[in-house]
Amino acid sequence: MRFTRDDFRFSKRLAFFAFPAGLMSFLYIFSCAVRMDSKSTIEEQLFEAEMQDHPQQLSLELSSSGNNLWSATAELSPMKFNLMEETYGYNWAEAPADIYLPASDCTIEYANANKLQQDHPCVIRLIRRNYLLQPAPISNPYRMDHPEVIDPSDGQSQAILKILQNKTNGFFIECGGYDGEFLSNTLYMERWLGWSGLLIEADKKAFGRLISRNRKAYTSPVCLSTKLYPMQVIYNATVGTLSSILENPYEELKNRKSKSIDGQVNHKDDNENIYKVQCFPLYSILLAVERTRIDYFGLDVEGSEYKILRTIPWHKIDIKTLTVEWNHTPEGEAAITRLMESNKFIKFGLISMPSTREVVYVRDFLDDYRKSKD
Repeated sequence: MRFTRDDFRFSKRLAFFAFPAGLMSFLYIFSCAVRMDSKSTIEEQLFEAEMQDHPQQLSLELSSSGNNLWSATAELSPMKFNLMEETYGYNWAEAPADIYLPASDCTIEYANANKLQQDHPCVIRLIRRNYLLQPAPISNPYRMDHPEVIDPSDGQSQAILKILQNKTNGFFIECGGYDGEFLSNTLYMERWLGWSGLLIEADKKAFGRLISRNRKAYTSPVCLSTKLYPMQVIYNATVGTLSSILENPYEELKNRKSKSIDGQVNHKDDNENIYKVQCFPLYSILLAVERTRIDYFGLDVEGSEYKILRTIPWHKIDIKTLTVEWNHTPEGEAAITRLMESNKFIKFGLISMPSTREVVYVRDFLDDYRKSKD
């Protein structure tokens, strides 16, 4: 084949256009790689800063910006949830509990300071002994302000019961339970369908009213930990149903012109409404009540929902349905949904009522079916 002068001119033109196109493609790929590497580095730094108080934590969760934090090592390594088996091996429970800590040394100060495992015998012992009240006897009548109200929830109970086909004798967790009546997501289930459960409420005044209702459920005056271990936090109870943990107590109390984080503040009301509260991981409390199969979990804690959900060792428990308030969480609903989807839950829908902005999740039971077919 002869190569003519015209062919040569055409080849030069083709090269003239092809070179910039190839260069642009190379620069684009290089810039993407740089951005991805930079983004990964920033996310890793943020994650390491968050987890520096617990160096063995390895997370596969999504960052609050909604981007994956994946690595080859992470994909091959199990997630760490600060469990006894991660420290002592899977047969740890065969040894006497006092091997890990004598009962005489088991104090809440020790548990907090040493960041004990979620399932440490000392943590479970402390919850049962100091932070858990038994359900009221069936024979004790309810004491409600408005007994004529059949369902005081804001739509959650009916939505969950429709999903669960009006299940009777189920088990729930409600955090926060507030006073056990006002906007309660679980009172209808308990009164009319024979459910039992666990009510968690950190607000001292609200908890006092809660235990006076004679609810047929466990009650606990604690908060759910946003870390993988027990801890003490500062709680702001000045806003009633919007009470919450102070994520940055020094700064927030400084803004309120407080004298210290111990509740010694300028105004009398603040003395009563800002105080220390003990927190435990949800899994610790479930072990204390010996229930890891839950039909419904309602989580409404005014901002810490995402952080709490990240502490849960989902492979250890079976929760069928959840409602999670999302409109006060810094991470937002999308981040919560990605987190739940990564733990085999399906977003069922949103509940938007005058007092509620919540998302409903249902456990993906088909995931078990798919695994059985593999």
